[in-house]
Amino acid sequence: MELAMLMQQALDQAAEELWREGVCTLPQAVDRAVLADCLAQLEAHHPRLFKPDATADKLFVSTGRFYTAVEIGEALARREVLLPAAVERVLTAALGPDFVFDSWGVINALPGAAEQHWHRDGGILFPGHPLETMLPATAVTLAIPLVEMNDETGTTGFARRTHRAGDHPEFPDHEPRVPVGDALLWDYRVFHKGMTNRSAIARPLIYATLCRDWWSDTQNHEGQARLLFARSAWETLDPALRPRFARAQLID
Repeated sequence: MELAMLMQQALDQAAEELWREGVCTLPQAVDRAVLADCLAQLEAHHPRLFKPDATADKLFVSTGRFYTAVEIGEALARREVLLPAAVERVLTAALGPDFVFDSWGVINALPGAAEQHWHRDGGILFPGHPLETMLPATAVTLAIPLVEMNDETGTTGFARRTHRAGDHPEFPDHEPRVPVGDALLWDYRVFHKGMTNRSAIARPLIYATLCRDWWSDTQNHEGQARLLFARSAWETLDPALRPRFARAQLID
């Protein structure tokens, strides 16, 4: 009972941090062995994700760094990967109980991937209006690394509180080390950028957009698939989770 209360307090603190700072980390959100299975699945069935060649389904966001939708199935369709319990708790506080997935895929930073430019993912409802900085989030980004995010492999640099303020500083004020098993959440409006991958290995991460059910991202993914679900995995998905994926395209 005491342990459960401590865990609840930690998640409440994470939700407050997401509101205040625009970013939070959830330690040990997903079992590392399960994520190892996910990485093995991507390497076996989606080798294109580990090659630098440009294909129509890859959206390059900097040299050597790209996003692509990936069909959800097998290990990737496990509930603890799709929506870890800790993540669901924090997102319910941030977005309300009826939040949904707007997109789901993988971002991979290949060895030597260059540092990104500062950017916001979107989510601005009233550009330039003072009310905007007072509003709760309309969308949140979820990142679950399959390889540790650190100074060598490249983490994500943040300008905290920029969802509540104006422009970003010259350098990030927060570059979290994110071990495999942890989850990273950030407000769609906070300035951030992917940092250089100085290592000799690729650094893939599961990358999803979750949002209020009346909102959709019209800024990103133009001409791209956004949310792909294998029909066989959909049929075995927890029925309570299906409304979260109402926008999914089923793949036979």
